[in-house]
Amino acid sequence: MKIRKAALKDLAKITDLHCRSFKHEDHVPMILGPHYIKATYRWLITSNKAYVLVAEKEDLIIGLVAVCDGPFAVPMFIACLPEFVLSLIMKPKRIFNKQLWKRLFRTSDNVKGKKNIAGIPGFAQMTIGAVDQNYRGLGVFSELIDATRDVSKTRGSKAIRAGVYETNRSSRRVFVKSGWKEMDYFKTEDTIFYTVFLDNDFAERMADL
Repeated sequence: MKIRKAALKDLAKITDLHCRSFKHEDHVPMILGPHYIKATYRWLITSNKAYVLVAEKEDLIIGLVAVCDGPFAVPMFIACLPEFVLSLIMKPKRIFNKQLWKRLFRTSDNVKGKKNIAGIPGFAQMTIGAVDQNYRGLGVFSELIDATRDVSKTRGSKAIRAGVYETNRSSRRVFVKSGWKEMDYFKTEDTIFYTVFLDNDFAERMADL
């Protein structure tokens, strides 16, 4: 297995892996469908603000992880707006999906009234991670998230945070075993956030906030 940066030629395989890895109700892209999912990965691969790593074995992409150098929701949504509108036009019932709007505009419970430290330059965010079901439990995801440390550090990041659904105990265990620390600061009603610091001075700075 080798880990490398994804390219546009991987777009179809990445989209397929994503769609096979998550349920319809898991998050906004799954609710909106494969065309929107493909658009999000196109932005993640081509944007100078993000990158995607893939785990590859015998020309088969068996895992992926995407990281943005900072807050990404707004720029990615704007870039994917045509596909978002198309998704609603193709299936108008999506407009009335309460879960869609709730997740699209959710905020961290513990950040209300506090400084948004996620917006501080140097704080990267992992946006998604997935592993082919036939290769789960073999350390693929662990190697992918470990690889993000070096890549993000070379991009100038001082820390990376990652949100995991509270019910996803297997992924949570991987982050803990890999040395990521749980941060209550960002917690939402259904998501736990883990952080790995890439710079000691930055970690001390965050501890004082």
